[in-house]
Amino acid sequence: MGTKSKGQPCISEFFKKKETKKDGDQKCQKASTQNTEPKNHNLKAFEHGSSIQSVKKTSTIPLQEKHKINDEEEQAQAYPSKRPKQQNGNSVSGNSKSKPDTRKLTPLEKQFLELKANNKDKVLAIQVGYKYKFFCEDAVIASKVLNIVLVPGANNSCDTSSDRFAYCSIPDNRLHIHLRRLLSYGLKVGVVKQMETASIKSVESDNKSGLFVREMTGVYTKATYLGDEDPPRNQNDISMNEDDEGVGDYIVCIDASDKKVGIVAVQPATGDIIYDTFDDDSARNELETRLIFLNPSEIIIIGDEEANIGLKKMVNIITKSGNVISKKRKSESDYRSSINTFFSKSEDIGQYYLLKFPSNILSCISELLEYLQEFKLSNMFLIKDNMSSFSNAKKYMHLPGSTLQALEVFQNSTDYSTKGTLFWLLDYTKTKMGKRLLKKWVAMPLVSRNLIQDRLDAIDDLSRGYNNFIDSLKNKIVKLSRTGLDLEKSLIKVHYSSSHNVSKIDKKEIYLLLLNLDEISSLFRSFSSQIALFKDSVTSRLLEDILQDILDISESTTVEKLLKYITPSALDNNQFEQKVYFFNLQNYPDEGILSELEKIKDIEKKLDEELEKIRVQLNRPHLNYVTNLKDAYLIEVRNGKMINDIPSDWIKINGTKTVSRFRSPEVTKLYKELQYHNDTLLRNCDIAYGRFLKEVDENYASLKTLSDVIARFDCLFSLCDLSSSYGYSKPSLTDSFSSIMIEKGRHPIIEKLGSSTQGYIANDIHMSKDNNRVLIITGPNMGGKSSYVKQVALLILMAQIGCYIPCDKATIGIFDSIFVRMGAKDDILRNKSTFMTELQECSNIIRSMTSRSLIILDELGRGTGTNDGIAIAFSVLNYLIENPAKPLTLFITHFPSLHVFEQNYIGIVSNYHMGYVENYKKDQEFPEILFLYNLVKGVVSKSYGLNVANLAGIPNSIVRYAFQKAEDMRKEKEELNLLKVISKLKVVPQQAHDESKAQLEEIFNSIQ
Repeated sequence: MGTKSKGQPCISEFFKKKETKKDGDQKCQKASTQNTEPKNHNLKAFEHGSSIQSVKKTSTIPLQEKHKINDEEEQAQAYPSKRPKQQNGNSVSGNSKSKPDTRKLTPLEKQFLELKANNKDKVLAIQVGYKYKFFCEDAVIASKVLNIVLVPGANNSCDTSSDRFAYCSIPDNRLHIHLRRLLSYGLKVGVVKQMETASIKSVESDNKSGLFVREMTGVYTKATYLGDEDPPRNQNDISMNEDDEGVGDYIVCIDASDKKVGIVAVQPATGDIIYDTFDDDSARNELETRLIFLNPSEIIIIGDEEANIGLKKMVNIITKSGNVISKKRKSESDYRSSINTFFSKSEDIGQYYLLKFPSNILSCISELLEYLQEFKLSNMFLIKDNMSSFSNAKKYMHLPGSTLQALEVFQNSTDYSTKGTLFWLLDYTKTKMGKRLLKKWVAMPLVSRNLIQDRLDAIDDLSRGYNNFIDSLKNKIVKLSRTGLDLEKSLIKVHYSSSHNVSKIDKKEIYLLLLNLDEISSLFRSFSSQIALFKDSVTSRLLEDILQDILDISESTTVEKLLKYITPSALDNNQFEQKVYFFNLQNYPDEGILSELEKIKDIEKKLDEELEKIRVQLNRPHLNYVTNLKDAYLIEVRNGKMINDIPSDWIKINGTKTVSRFRSPEVTKLYKELQYHNDTLLRNCDIAYGRFLKEVDENYASLKTLSDVIARFDCLFSLCDLSSSYGYSKPSLTDSFSSIMIEKGRHPIIEKLGSSTQGYIANDIHMSKDNNRVLIITGPNMGGKSSYVKQVALLILMAQIGCYIPCDKATIGIFDSIFVRMGAKDDILRNKSTFMTELQECSNIIRSMTSRSLIILDELGRGTGTNDGIAIAFSVLNYLIENPAKPLTLFITHFPSLHVFEQNYIGIVSNYHMGYVENYKKDQEFPEILFLYNLVKGVVSKSYGLNVANLAGIPNSIVRYAFQKAEDMRKEKEELNLLKVISKLKVVPQQAHDESKAQLEEIFNSIQ
């Protein structure tokens, strides 16, 4: 809870005050005279279409609270004695003149200022009785974001325009609903809880009339919020939805010095840790690739802030994240020392990190450990099995960020959603952990023939005939998805809770977690013999390993034992009864709970005995206690003569016009005792729940294996569902150099978005090192050139992910990288023109390509003048053809002069174009074009741009004029060429007598 980290958004950013950088007195004077209301243009940041219109005030008071808060200062805070007049209907403190600061701060205000002094980078939500309150500037922000009433007052301790601080409040049972909204605006929120109740304070505290003890129990940002203690409203609302903004986000730490880059990314929602170290260029293209996949919401950059200005700017452009924190670089020994200190109780894990990882990864780990401690999430690093490498050249294909964007792997280029992407095509997963794993499979296609073959064979094994076990498992996965439960996320929440003695998972969620894990275990046990037979019959080693994992864990009854500790019926009751009756005390006998229950039972018996005495005393044999507004054990009598029968020492608690409610001295004494033991019971229940979570966490490894099995099956079933589509075939893989032999291949995404498969034109693709290594593709605009080359790349990706592909037949060599340079776009934020962007992407491809690369270049050179464009395209294509790596290349161009490469490199380079038919109509100057979308041998010199102009709705007169200009330019070019021929012919007779035959042939060749 130290000072604000550099780069973390702070509260003052929402106010845009023009404070002078002088001493504190001048700041106070400025604050007291200045209108502190946020300006309208600043408030626009808070506008939200689905904002909560109002917050209902609840009259429900928790059991531990009295009907009246036992703290006069807190009552004074709740009802300010003086309120400033509002100006313009919404001013907090107006422009009122400053006055001497003669007010006396309440204890609660002092407590707030003490908390705020150490947490200036947070909005503080402070528990006061049954509400959470925001004060001063925090209140202004919260009232605007949450759309709740702001009680005017002073905006800070220096503002003397009011006797009380401005504040707003929310009911405590709505905390997490409002918390989500605050976090969605990029705010960092601290939750301060009241650590004692009135009854416990009255018995145990030395200062019985003093202020309640309050502590910050949770700090949250978008990426670190897990729905802590957020009770689900129904079975389908276990926790924050995966699609909600922020949930599942990564926090990334980057250590970039010169060319060497280290990166560690953590996903608090799952405990996933991804690391990588690599060499990068000055444009940080490799780093960009990783950030596009991770899409982090919070980023830590290690190094000198001034030196990292360019990196910070680039990170903001790629991720659109405002939460970029700069950290000064420490020495390597300091980083190692901090890691040793953190793992002092788990030295073997600490040594694992220190011995395995290089210094630029250790620096990132150290900074993340420090950063996550505030959120009580740093212990994710205790699970070293959650650590995985992002890139492994021997295992995964290299896909640069430009390739992911051009092929629309995760995000389409229209509305930036997933619809129409490769991931959207492949995703038939049912569970959240299955979807996350599939995303990794898509981002990292395999380069090992054996591993790819294992996935393809697994699809065959799972699709072969009817299998009772597989059918039952599919039904269980569907049932699990309907609960909304995320096994992986719930397990890591248990781990966080047990390590930090905080509850990040509520009781219903832990029950549903164990219940579903038990059902999965029971399913595996019931089919154990069939699973063993199935394991012996499968051809996929991947599936064989998964089935072996099932057999290894299916005999364990740990989950069944843990489940017996819980009383399921208690989970449908209110929060108090959930806590008290959560455990089946016969199977989980906790002395702290049992002893308090016994004392409460004894007090309740005494209260019943006292009621009998009161019945006799008042001569009312059928009299019973009543409860009003959570005030229990009240004696209710009608106003009038019956009041005279009430003894004078009885205490009136409340009443109406018709009735009054009392407690006798003995009932008052017993009721206070009952409240104390109820509160003590709740405290003991929390302690017991913490011990229970630790017992569950001790079995984390085996429970995580169960979750992983479900995720892997979910992914395989997803690939099975797509592979069973009409016209999909299993690709054959070859170990030879990269080659593509696909018959009647189809674009998978266009086909799925279309209405039928019959309407899509299939195309062959035949490329290898020795034949058709480079294809030069020309043809009309909108003829399907870009779709065709994207189709080739997507089919290779699908095959190496381990999925069937849409074609009649396919034999594919293994590619280790796919590079795509496509589209014309500038990059204003990075100060790059369209042509500069083209050439930088081309440069990256040239530096990174290998003998197993597939390269796609679309209209290289169109971002500059025609002559320069042709020269660049010619030179790059020539380099790719002659390079010893010999990568397979698809080169789209509108420069027909490049066709000469086919003559110079016979068999290696081939000219193709997309088929079309010219349709001439009467009285029409130029033809209409019918696109055939089939790949045809040969070159086309025309682009038919005027046809596209017609289709785009350009006025007819403009198109006709453009046609006339094109004809004039064509004639001028032909005349110029003719003049050149004539001039050369004139030279021939003069040199005929003097030149040799060979020289004359050279002259005629130049004329041709």
